[in-house]
Amino acid sequence: MDVEQLIDMHKDQLYRLCLYLEKNQDKADDLFQDTWVKAIERLATYDKTKAFYPWLTQIAVNNYRDKLRRLKLEIKRRCYEPEAVIQDRKSEEESIESQLVHKEELQCVQQALQRLGDKHRLPLILTMGERMSYKEAGEILDINEGLVKSRVYEARQKLKKLLEKEGL
Repeated sequence: MDVEQLIDMHKDQLYRLCLYLEKNQDKADDLFQDTWVKAIERLATYDKTKAFYPWLTQIAVNNYRDKLRRLKLEIKRRCYEPEAVIQDRKSEEESIESQLVHKEELQCVQQALQRLGDKHRLPLILTMGERMSYKEAGEILDINEGLVKSRVYEARQKLKKLLEKEGL
């Protein structure tokens, strides 16, 4: 299978994952493109005996995590400029809010999902949103299958409590 066929076959699914992770269309576009660039560069290292999409998802999740690490370092570096950090957070919140779906219930679910840390949010997105098995999600997140199950359970419990507070 050539690269164009792989992209065509997985682009919608990957883009949906990027939107789940980033919550902002512009950032999701960047993550989507960066993921494909890295995947194409590393295509020779792909183990053809395994499914392609989990391998591609792992690249996307790693790109996302790397970006978060860089962002945290940047915030620490700029901590002597608290006004700039506050402004960055405000603009990020505004862009996230502008991308949420207009239905009120879905907004509440999305907001509750955002409140979860990556530790719980990523396993939930991969297993529920991307319909991956616990084993596949564990391979992508580099944790064992049992831990994925545990984190998905904990994430669902936390989401339930957050949504109950919102009256849903």
